Amino acid sequence: MRRITIGFIPLTDAAPLIAAHERGFDAEQGLAFDLVREVSWANIRDKLSVGLFDAAHMLTPLALASALGIGHVRVPMIAPVTLALNGNAITLSAAFVRELGGLPDDPVAALPLIAAAIRRRESAGLNPPVFASTFPFSTHNYVLRAYLAAGGIDPDRDVQLVVIPPPLMAGSLEKGLIDGFCVGSPWNSVAVDRGAGHILAPSSALFSRIPEKTLAIGDALADGDPDTLRAVIAATVKGAAWCAEPANAPELADMLSAPHYLDVAAPLVLRTVEGRLVFAPGGPSRAVPGFVRYDVPEAVRPDAGGYGWLYAQMVRWGQTRLGGDAAGRIAALIRTDLFDAAVPGALPPPARDPVGSILEPAFDPSDLPGYLARFDARGLPRTAL
Repeated sequence: MRRITIGFIPLTDAAPLIAAHERGFDAEQGLAFDLVREVSWANIRDKLSVGLFDAAHMLTPLALASALGIGHVRVPMIAPVTLALNGNAITLSAAFVRELGGLPDDPVAALPLIAAAIRRRESAGLNPPVFASTFPFSTHNYVLRAYLAAGGIDPDRDVQLVVIPPPLMAGSLEKGLIDGFCVGSPWNSVAVDRGAGHILAPSSALFSRIPEKTLAIGDALADGDPDTLRAVIAATVKGAAWCAEPANAPELADMLSAPHYLDVAAPLVLRTVEGRLVFAPGGPSRAVPGFVRYDVPEAVRPDAGGYGWLYAQMVRWGQTRLGGDAAGRIAALIRTDLFDAAVPGALPPPARDPVGSILEPAFDPSDLPGYLARFDARGLPRTAL
């Protein structure tokens, strides 16, 4: 039996890998997944790059940036499976919500309140609000930036953006170190249950299908035995399909809650798995359609359009320049041919809008210059929401 060492961060969207191991889908393929818990995305990237991990649960933008050599030395890898769509949320501290005078149900309606709070702090000579994401190359960073920018708030000047590992987000909010964050589940719900935070918006309410995490595979495994590579993909996708079945949610929550995985109470994990979020401390749960998706093939077959939007965000926010054959480089990373060989069946219909945002017009991955022309040099929309 071939052992495959896979790094992961304690997040709900590591579920396909965890389920593949716990349900024995890896063993069915002649594999044994050794799942290694890490605390930061930098650790995940660096251990994959030096061969300590064969594969990793990775931020999709981090995989793209690493493969392209943006912000770091180039890390050879492929990303043939999307582990989950969506699953993030923007959460504000209880103190900042009081400063705003409360939160409306519509996240867009909260933007003028946040802008007014920023102006009041500036007039009083106080520091701007501090918001955290999990990594510069992350959907959390891009969703938070896009949300603020839609309200005319410059994320590089009007607020302070910092990076905090996912498991430390709720504690940082509780201690008053930050005013808000964007992170994956279950850490938004942890903050709410502790009375420290209010969920402002699930990412799925702002962008309906962002490729959140990917299975990043290092070059040794990617260039090695093709049967082993196919088996890793097949076992992971079978894990995702199992996670997507609503009847499996209670067992999945129990599985993920284990100390060596998320180490979070199973009832809280169950809410995030089922997409039933409590938005305010002591409040009722509310259904959030599409909060986190594992469905096969629509959610887990890599979509070049979604990757194109992520690349466009890197350009929009000054992390790289537009140039070269972006589409070709993305195709070489996501290797949909490997997914299709390992997971026979009908292909998902192409999405008309790969990300489905309420904050911006439909994204056309074939026209990146046209998309980027909608924003000024600061990344702010030229046309108000």
